[in-house]
Amino acid sequence: MKLLLDVHHSHLAAEALRADGHDVVAASDDPVLAALPDDELLRRASRSGRAVVTENARDFDRVVRAWAVAGEHHAGVVFTSPRRYHRGSSSYPENLVRALAALLADPPSVEGDWVLWLP
Repeated sequence: MKLLLDVHHSHLAAEALRADGHDVVAASDDPVLAALPDDELLRRASRSGRAVVTENARDFDRVVRAWAVAGEHHAGVVFTSPRRYHRGSSSYPENLVRALAALLADPPSVEGDWVLWLP
């Protein structure tokens, strides 16, 4: 499983996961990705087989539902709670890294079009 962290998440989380051998990129590391609207970010991620990790549940839920109606597919969306993975917290980004590492160790069994909340 490959991941793309939306701009809401620290590039440090992507770096830590890559150091453990995971294929993770951060939109905040790439000005082109960081500037993309949500639907285009999901499209770009899906083309490269990446699930998007975002705390922007409202907008991405809207995009995912619109794509389902249109028959468009994606490689997965992982929603994160800004309360649980708060960037101002002393446990961030380590808590996000641990949760994503657990997800990467036991990914969803479906190929695509899945959506889940990171515990």
